[in-house]
Amino acid sequence: MNIRIIGPPKLATHLLQWFIKNELFEEVLGDLDEKFHTTRTNKSLLKARLDYWYQALNYLRPFTIKKYRSNSINNNMQLHYLKIGYRNLNKNKGYSLINIGGLAIGMTVAMLIGLWIHYETSFDRFHENIDRIGIIRKHSLFNDVKDTQLAVPLPLYGILKNNYPEVKRITRFKGNRMGLKANDQIVRKTGQWVDPDFLEIFSLPLIEGNIKTSLNDPKSIILTESLARILFGHEDPMGKAVRIGNLYDAHVTGIIKNIPGNSIFNEIEFLVPFEYFLENSYLKRYKDDWGSNVTQVFLEVSKQVSIDTFSEKISLLNLERDPKSREQKLSIQPFAKFHLYDEYENWENIGGKITYVRMFGVIGILVLLIACINFMNLSTARSQKRAKEVGIRKAIGSQKKHLVLQFFSESIMIAFFAFLISIGLIFLGVPYLHALGFENQTLDVTNVYLWVTGIIICLTTGLLAGSYPALYLSSFQSIKTLKGTFQQGKGPAIFRKILVMSQFTFSVGLIIGTLVIFQQINHVKERPIGYNPDRLISFPGSNEIAENFDVLKQTLLNTGYIEAVAKTSGPMTTVYNKWSDFSWAGKDPDSQIALESLMTEWDFEKTAGLKFIQGRPFSPEYAADSNAVILNESALEVIGYKDPIGRTMTSGGREITIVGVIEDILMLNPYERVSPGVVLFNADAANNVLVKVKPAVDLKEALASLKPIFEQNNPSFPFEYSFVDEEFNKKFSMENQVGKLAGLFAALAIFISCLGLLGLSSYVAEQRTKEIGIRKVLGASVGVLWRMLSKDFVALVIFSCGIAIPIAYYVMHNWLQQYEYRVEISWWVIGTAGLGTLLITILTVSLQTAKAAMANPVKSLRRE
Repeated sequence: MNIRIIGPPKLATHLLQWFIKNELFEEVLGDLDEKFHTTRTNKSLLKARLDYWYQALNYLRPFTIKKYRSNSINNNMQLHYLKIGYRNLNKNKGYSLINIGGLAIGMTVAMLIGLWIHYETSFDRFHENIDRIGIIRKHSLFNDVKDTQLAVPLPLYGILKNNYPEVKRITRFKGNRMGLKANDQIVRKTGQWVDPDFLEIFSLPLIEGNIKTSLNDPKSIILTESLARILFGHEDPMGKAVRIGNLYDAHVTGIIKNIPGNSIFNEIEFLVPFEYFLENSYLKRYKDDWGSNVTQVFLEVSKQVSIDTFSEKISLLNLERDPKSREQKLSIQPFAKFHLYDEYENWENIGGKITYVRMFGVIGILVLLIACINFMNLSTARSQKRAKEVGIRKAIGSQKKHLVLQFFSESIMIAFFAFLISIGLIFLGVPYLHALGFENQTLDVTNVYLWVTGIIICLTTGLLAGSYPALYLSSFQSIKTLKGTFQQGKGPAIFRKILVMSQFTFSVGLIIGTLVIFQQINHVKERPIGYNPDRLISFPGSNEIAENFDVLKQTLLNTGYIEAVAKTSGPMTTVYNKWSDFSWAGKDPDSQIALESLMTEWDFEKTAGLKFIQGRPFSPEYAADSNAVILNESALEVIGYKDPIGRTMTSGGREITIVGVIEDILMLNPYERVSPGVVLFNADAANNVLVKVKPAVDLKEALASLKPIFEQNNPSFPFEYSFVDEEFNKKFSMENQVGKLAGLFAALAIFISCLGLLGLSSYVAEQRTKEIGIRKVLGASVGVLWRMLSKDFVALVIFSCGIAIPIAYYVMHNWLQQYEYRVEISWWVIGTAGLGTLLITILTVSLQTAKAAMANPVKSLRRE
């Protein structure tokens, strides 16, 4: 039979030979027979077949293959797929921008969260023996509340060190900000009193000094690199003297590297021997006292010892040694869990920051999934555009696995472009995210682990985003696509709707969660705190201030800037003392009650702005006030006196008289109820100085006048201060950070979802262009057409809100239960999230639908 080849003869011949060789020719002829309904011997059929192939070759001309041999196909397959993918991207720039932009933002969120999680989970992982290090916690029952604390009795250290062979190393740990002076430099830095074992338990490398002997001398000191540079410049600090707290001179016996930020010790800048502090401070009287909790204890167990087993062994040690104590026990928390698992309730660990690590991990995955959903939606929606390509490829011999590989190659290429953009976004964005908890996160381009992780995310995203489009597009039947009878059916459309609903369900839920977090924070911030922190300045105290306080106070008042001055045993935003030795008439002798205690003297009520319910403040007019006490509301409720003024209590072997009752002062956790507390008169308390600046005075001007006064009366310490309202706001730092991050990610999730809607609405408007033109010709208004094109998208978002609202309400209601002082979820939160999302959706869809509705119908119908 003579066959006339129409078209490029060499290429057509190679193609036909390749088909026959691979036994695909009969299958192709069979498919063509079905189309033309003729017999194989008909010459016109053969001509038609070859004519059909000519058309196919013309379609494939842009992808010209010089040698269509099987070996060259295999060798160049991947490059061919990438070329196809790039041309598709270039041909459809708008959709490509939506796909790449959405994936880039999703990857940016995922990588930012990954950086944050990596930093939080890396805390103290550099210690070599971290799996054998533990910190002792004490569980006590006071005021009918099971409380867990880090402070333990002093004698515990000696018992564990000398009587338990399971303990390889052990150290006490107590810190403070202290004044240091060397040469002419005066600084106040955070230091820790520790035992010599500290340097062997923890991997804090010594640059100079001996790890075993540097803390043996009670008057030694170890400095960090940065502090040594501040105090001594470029001089060798070893052996030089440092004045500590204007109390004694210590000599430098070691220099350690600066402690990294991902450590609970990151604020420590010097170490001094605990033994000196014990023998030369108030701690000396607690050396054998099992009832007072004044220090922390870290230990390292031997290799063959389990921390949990040893914890059980010593759990009743404090109870056995202190016959007066009841309802208490000890436990050892593995140091590896200290940073992320630091919250306890009823003596059981209930988590901590790990909750937020897990939460943001889920958020990162879901935001990335939203971006992948956009890719799936747009790829399947535009599948008809590529149906003919799939049909021809199948007709010329491409198997399904080749098509799947092609579409996966395209999605991975898009993911790679998105990954490069996300890297750039992170470089540009991280410096502006310090307020959101990213101050310690850096993108180190030399970090191989970072790039490996990024490539894994890129590949995962590409495979995830391209999975459904690859499997769906590769399943098209070649005969139907080439006949032009291919129809998508309802399945893909329903799947797209499900994906869109999933996107907006998560986005709406995240918005509700963000609003509830901010509502809770604002609710607590508006809570009465019992004093007035406005224009209240706190100064750290010292022995010199205690000695010169009367002169200091009068000099401050004489400036004309200051309204009142008072000294206290501690700042207004924390509690240093909690005592259980109070007694009163009618107290149950078996009850375990502890009262938080703040010591002060005259003018404290005026300085802090206390609100009295009964009685009066301390006054120099009453000599007996040296044995006076003021109760807060919670303490009065515990004590039970109906008429407390003038009644007496005992504490520390002395009788004290109740002279006043004040509103509860909120000093600790703002999310919990205020504990019973007392304000005691004590003229010697000077750990802190409170200064109230007059309302009309400029704060900068006032501080400038205070500086020389403090320097004159406290010459061994630098001038330092803090605003009480700012210190109080720090109590909301974690919740503020979580709220801001959740808000940012919610906004990005909505943005990515709206990008997808923009692409889908654009595609729908494009597909229905002729229908819109006919409807306009028949008299349909722009409003009618807009409603017709928008209603499906709006309905999907409404359904999403219906799913998201109950789920988000349930989750956030459970989240609020961890706080004693909490808000009820308001209706406006639900309404704002739902209505806001709906309005954003309508606006997004309207950008395309309104444009299509207002287009000139003549242009759309001209091509028919």
